[in-house]
Amino acid sequence: MEYITNEVVDADLEHITPRISKNGIIDIFIAYDLVLIRNFGSDMFYVEMVDGEPLLPMNTRNGYPPGIERLFDLMTKDSIIMLEFKNERLLKYYLPVGPDSL
Repeated sequence: MEYITNEVVDADLEHITPRISKNGIIDIFIAYDLVLIRNFGSDMFYVEMVDGEPLLPMNTRNGYPPGIERLFDLMTKDSIIMLEFKNERLLKYYLPVGPDSL
């Protein structure tokens, strides 16, 4: 099964509370030098930095910084498998849901 890929637009984020914009998400990616966040389900995420190395929480009890945790929530709520910031574009990946999926 192939992923569906779309560029994130602000209209995709209108239902998110507290509010966040596409530029807000990009700011988080830039602040932590991230290239992608992959959602494996069950609160399992992989966060990759621009140098190809994983970003690990400084303290495993406290988790990631609040901005990154907020992106985890967004991805979980919207069933996004991956967010990627590449070539100045913010992309989201998700699996199509149709009659074959159930």
